[in-house]
Amino acid sequence: MDFHHSTSLTVYLLSILETISNVTLRANVIDLMELNDTVIFSCSVSSGSSPFSYRWLNGSSEVTARYGIQLGDGGRTLTIANVTRYDQGPYRCIVSNPVSSKPSQNLTLIISYGPENTTMKVTPLDVLYGSGSNLTLSCSAESSPSAQFQWLLNGTLLSNNGPELRLENIQANQSGSYSCWAHNTRTLRYQISEPSDITVLEPISGANITTTPNSSIIEGGSVNLTCDASGAIITREWMKDGHPLSAGGNIIISEDKRVLSINPVKRTDSGEYRCRVSNPISTANAKHGLIVNYGPDGMEIMGPSEIEVGQKITLTCSADSIPTSSYTWVLNGTEIPGHSPEFTKEKSEYSDSGDYTCTATNNVTGNKTSVVHKLSVKTEGSLSQGLSAGAIAGIVIGVLLVLGVAVGVAVYFMKIKGFFKKESSRSVGNTGKSSANGGGPGGNQPALCPPYLRRLLLQITGMMALSSVWRMSCASCLLKKYLRLIQGPELCRHHTIPEEGWWVSSAGEPGYFLHRVRSGPSQQPAWSACRTTHLQIPPFLGEKAWP
Repeated sequence: MDFHHSTSLTVYLLSILETISNVTLRANVIDLMELNDTVIFSCSVSSGSSPFSYRWLNGSSEVTARYGIQLGDGGRTLTIANVTRYDQGPYRCIVSNPVSSKPSQNLTLIISYGPENTTMKVTPLDVLYGSGSNLTLSCSAESSPSAQFQWLLNGTLLSNNGPELRLENIQANQSGSYSCWAHNTRTLRYQISEPSDITVLEPISGANITTTPNSSIIEGGSVNLTCDASGAIITREWMKDGHPLSAGGNIIISEDKRVLSINPVKRTDSGEYRCRVSNPISTANAKHGLIVNYGPDGMEIMGPSEIEVGQKITLTCSADSIPTSSYTWVLNGTEIPGHSPEFTKEKSEYSDSGDYTCTATNNVTGNKTSVVHKLSVKTEGSLSQGLSAGAIAGIVIGVLLVLGVAVGVAVYFMKIKGFFKKESSRSVGNTGKSSANGGGPGGNQPALCPPYLRRLLLQITGMMALSSVWRMSCASCLLKKYLRLIQGPELCRHHTIPEEGWWVSSAGEPGYFLHRVRSGPSQQPAWSACRTTHLQIPPFLGEKAWP
């Protein structure tokens, strides 16, 4: 028997792949300028079996194709256009095949940029600084490579370089606007910081006020007060006698308040003027006493216009004047020695009567003025004054009360007791006889008040009334003096127009007129009595008021 056997053959192809080694990363340029240059990376393998795959990393972040970034040659190349500071790496590529994966070395780019965000800082930070202070100015900027710094004052470059500027014992002439200038020598770019104003003030000292004119100030003129001081003056303020002054009326203040003008000057402008000058770090005050010279005016002479011979004369002259005036006295055209404002003489004489002229002279203003005072020297006792109106009223009321009581008593006796009635002869009893002398029973009774006693009583009553009248004229005088005074021939001559009065008179005889007059320097009302030949009996007295 014939057996046929078939045989199959399987062929296996065995591929042996080599692992990757020596992965190399290169760039066409490493030193780049931001936003200006483009970099191309290439990744290569020295040994290893293909196919290869590529992955790119920037640090730990994978780089993929996007705007400005391209992958080429199957991912073997990486292109970054217009690099920025954030593209500096480090970069690496990872190459893989089916049997291995191998990274390249790191590659970091140098990207130059800036300067940007340039800022300046002042230490210590303040608005104003006093002279002698120490300051430090520091400057910073974002830049690669690091920026170079220079300093500017008011836009002018200073010789100082570096990121720090020290100002020690700074003075007012160093005030100004400071800024720093940052420069990148690789990018050739520069930037200036925002300026910082530094104001250095000198403390104020030596404040003073000067006046123009510097001679005596006379009312009606003008004066300028100027306030000055050393140091930095920011504000000025004027005050008078502790109260703030502002422009208005005769006060004019300059725009910078340095000069205060007064025109015209008044006497009320005298006082203490103060100028306060200040800045935020110091204050100083200056004061000046302004004296306004004026006068003399408002003159008057104080003293009596009448005086009795032998009495002391005192006349006082006064005037409003700065400085105090000097005085001269003239009597009836004859100068009296001395320059006192008061004229005195212990014992007056009749020759001292006349016009007293007082002249006041101000030696600064050059003005003089005069006033006249009339003085009359009278005979002794001629100027004696009566009582006051109140005292007279009291006396009158008292006299009227006394008279009322006396009249009441008299009426009582006349009507009740028959004290003043004279009994007629009549018969008594049944004897039919009468007594011739009023004695005995049934005869004429004697008068209760004999005629001589009645006359005496009426005289006493009248004397009491007249005495009261005299006391109204001068309570301190004796009865004899009043009799002389009343009978004086010239008494009524001075009082021809009485203010008010009434007559005290006996019927048909010359009487005495009691009237009220004003006399003496004080012109106070007084009572006076004078004899007159005219007769008028007031109704309340009646014709039988006096015996």
